[in-house]
Amino acid sequence: MKPLLALCIYLSAFLLLSACAQESGTLIAQKAIPEEHVELPVFPDVVQPEAPAIPVYPEISKQQFTWITEDGGQSQLDFNPRVDILFVTDNSDSMKAAQANLIKNLNRFTNGITNNRMIDYHIGVIAPWDKSWNDPKNKKSDAYQIGELRFAKTASGADTPARFVTKKDSAAVLAATLKIGVAPYTAGGPETEEFFSPLMAALEKTGRGAANEGFFREDAQLVVILLTDADDSSSNITYEQMAQALVDFKGGRQDKVSVYGALVNKNTPEQFKDWGLRVHPTYHEECFTPAKKRIAGKCLEGFGPDKLEAMIVKANEGSGNPSEIRAKYIMDIVSPDFGKNLGKIGDSITVKTLEKQIFLSQIPRMDNGKLMVRVRYGTPDVLAQGKGQLIPNKVDGGWSYNPSSNSVKLSGNIKYEYTEGARFAVDLIPVPLAN
Repeated sequence: MKPLLALCIYLSAFLLLSACAQESGTLIAQKAIPEEHVELPVFPDVVQPEAPAIPVYPEISKQQFTWITEDGGQSQLDFNPRVDILFVTDNSDSMKAAQANLIKNLNRFTNGITNNRMIDYHIGVIAPWDKSWNDPKNKKSDAYQIGELRFAKTASGADTPARFVTKKDSAAVLAATLKIGVAPYTAGGPETEEFFSPLMAALEKTGRGAANEGFFREDAQLVVILLTDADDSSSNITYEQMAQALVDFKGGRQDKVSVYGALVNKNTPEQFKDWGLRVHPTYHEECFTPAKKRIAGKCLEGFGPDKLEAMIVKANEGSGNPSEIRAKYIMDIVSPDFGKNLGKIGDSITVKTLEKQIFLSQIPRMDNGKLMVRVRYGTPDVLAQGKGQLIPNKVDGGWSYNPSSNSVKLSGNIKYEYTEGARFAVDLIPVPLAN
């Protein structure tokens, strides 16, 4: 019982002490403190800082884009489509029927070129060359030197001082000029026809005072038309060299050169071919025995103007594969469709002459997938007013944009409202420069 009694005594004491402590605290809190002993701290007046001013920005408007007109006096915007057409016409005796066929169908060829008032053309003609004429012992020769343009003629066939036909001349003058006639071998005509050597010489005779001065123009399309029933016999000029010479003559611009041919082919009947392409022992011994007897199964297809065809394909590179180029640039000289095909050549020349490329000084902007470019055609005063014929944005019959060269290309079959002295204006919204 003693431990229990002790525990009770301890608890009683503890409770008594706690009650005394609470009583003491209450009494102390309730006791008044003399006023002279209170010292309150003095604080300075607190100044409330003003709220920072909210900056006022001008209202941001929607970005505006301005149309500009490419001009600056650039001659590239002028429109002076020019073409220099050089016929290389075989005048050997076997070409009499072919020349007559050319003159008969000439209007089909010239319709697109001469009737289009936009095109400024020069048309001239040279003949092939026979290397034997260089031999002083050979009394046969041509009245013209190698590569010289024939004199233009009047409608009645008389020679004129001019070397080529221009836009101001009539269709009758052109027909008379291209009808150079034929010359049998016995009368001084060529026996082995060279085409590359006189064509090369024609390019060289362009300087001041030269026979062909003024015919070739730097900014004009160059078109060569070969009309023959033979192949080239030039011994020192390859077809690659001839094609490259034409491109080099136009400053390396392949697009400024076109070469066409009205030719025979290996399957053309022998009577329509030049002797050099016929299966004959004098020219093709491989087709015959030493006794000049035809070898069975040899040379059945005959021979064609392989060198001329190869040069045409090479000169027109970029216009398709070889088969496509042959189909477009070579026609059969004895075909019943000769006139129709001649017309196609004329139309092709017209379209290419009217093509134009304009290089832009700034990159145009795209807006929702639409290229911000306009092309207008008209006289300078009309264009300055923001007017003129609006050219449609389409590849065929309009213009297209080439981003790689930043240029606008005008197709050659746009239906223009022809106006003398007209040019182009290209309007665009440029891509804004980065800050």
